[in-house]
Amino acid sequence: MKDILVAVDTGKHSTKALINLGQRIERIIFRTKIQKVNNLGVDITPNSYLVDFNGKSYLVGNMVSENQSDYNISKSSINHQLSIYVAIAKLIEKADVMKFGLPNVHLGINLPINIYKNNTLKIQYQNMIQNNGQIITLKVNNIAYCFRITNIILLPEAVGSTYYRPSEFRDTKATVIDIGSLNTTYCTFKNLIPELDSMVVANSGISILRAKLAETLKAKYGVYVDDNDTEEILKDKCLYINGDKVEESTGIINELINTHVLEIFNFAKSRNITFNNSKLVFVGGGSALLHDYLLSHYPSAIIEDNSQLSNVTSYLKVLEIKYNGKK
Repeated sequence: MKDILVAVDTGKHSTKALINLGQRIERIIFRTKIQKVNNLGVDITPNSYLVDFNGKSYLVGNMVSENQSDYNISKSSINHQLSIYVAIAKLIEKADVMKFGLPNVHLGINLPINIYKNNTLKIQYQNMIQNNGQIITLKVNNIAYCFRITNIILLPEAVGSTYYRPSEFRDTKATVIDIGSLNTTYCTFKNLIPELDSMVVANSGISILRAKLAETLKAKYGVYVDDNDTEEILKDKCLYINGDKVEESTGIINELINTHVLEIFNFAKSRNITFNNSKLVFVGGGSALLHDYLLSHYPSAIIEDNSQLSNVTSYLKVLEIKYNGKK
């Protein structure tokens, strides 16, 4: 009862995590934004967490400004380490397993493709997340948690639902494109086996698109546009200045988004990913945001329902097969 299987997909935008409790699958999603704090006195809102870890305090989640987002390519950072630990702690709470003693966590987590293909970097990342085998203790919203990460399965990004719904991919070729916050990751599977040369990463995530929008709109209209603004601009497809809608901005925004989508397709072609005789499957939070633009260029593409959870759902399935023998 102390052994639990937890799957975590920690991205630059959001952290997603799942646990199978038999009768139901519990999930947790929160923004991967972290800020050091000291003697914080405000009330903590939903999907935000006050975390005490190694003698320091951090605010994690939705309450943190977009300006605190981490745009470094590496995931070997306190941001990702803490996000994974918070996700595990909250799922341990949902599973109610601490009453049986120290939980042993079998963890499936994502890795950027460039790290996944480098064994030295993989080992370094694994040791960091496992806290070098030591018991992990932290407080989340003043509740103490402790656990040990007994085993880790490191899994690549751009897996999608290939291992969650294997019957759909077992006898076919499928190219999965994972549009994340910072990067877009590509991987082609043939009969469920990833092709090494197709595992590539482009610097074309949604944060890059947001930066293009901010710079273009600032230059065009002479107003300051920050990260919080671009989050809303992408939803509204329009710029508002002092409450007034700038009608012509819609065309500019749509053109920028369309150009960005073309760059995602063209990068694949530049790396000899042809899409010929292959399913084309889009996953990741960026795929949902760009849904209509992607289909306008490739109408037969599959954009996964709840694409934000596609990868982590496959990670959980891999864990179950490895540790429980489930099919």
